[in-house]
Amino acid sequence: MAGCHIIRIVTITLVLVLSTQAVTHFNQMWKKLLTSRKFTTITKENLQKYFPGYFRTPSEQLEYERLILYGSKNKIPVSTQSMAPYNYHCNVDCRRRYGPFHNMRFKRQARGGSGNNDDFMHACCVTNVFFETPDLKPSVNGDNRNLLHLPGMRQVFKVENCSQAAGCTGCRCMHEQSLASAVVIKKPIPPSLADEIDDLEIELFYFSGCCKCVNNG
Repeated sequence: MAGCHIIRIVTITLVLVLSTQAVTHFNQMWKKLLTSRKFTTITKENLQKYFPGYFRTPSEQLEYERLILYGSKNKIPVSTQSMAPYNYHCNVDCRRRYGPFHNMRFKRQARGGSGNNDDFMHACCVTNVFFETPDLKPSVNGDNRNLLHLPGMRQVFKVENCSQAAGCTGCRCMHEQSLASAVVIKKPIPPSLADEIDDLEIELFYFSGCCKCVNNG
């Protein structure tokens, strides 16, 4: 009987030790999981850590727009010159002064714009800058992708609006496509279920960029 009692005590002791070790191990794993999740959950802090420069608060966006618009309006004259075709001199009137096509328009001419202070008039084109923050947009591959945004922190992109001045001929106003990268939600994860940094990736998109007046002919 004494031997059975000792075996029972040893068994209970082993069970308690193993249970304690199991609980300790579980607590350690749980803390590790919580710590890991803290650094991988989609939060403002983690987005700034893993994707710096992609997301801006409203106040940061205002300062960003101010710098962008200042750079757009601060035109720097070029120091190089190129010869006009056929060696004809082209002054501000842009009319041919010699040859069989005397006094004909040699190239595009600017025309007054809308009068908006943010409009920039060049040749036949009127350009202004604005910013957009799309939720869904086709990528460079044509796939519709969900861009990630958080309340109070969004991805914002510079876009140029280009229009042709009425009655101005000699060139055609055309957009260049500006390439930009953005943080998107991986497919096929629904936006409402994306909550981990691992649910995100970088995708490329085209936005309407620089407006250029391309010579006709």
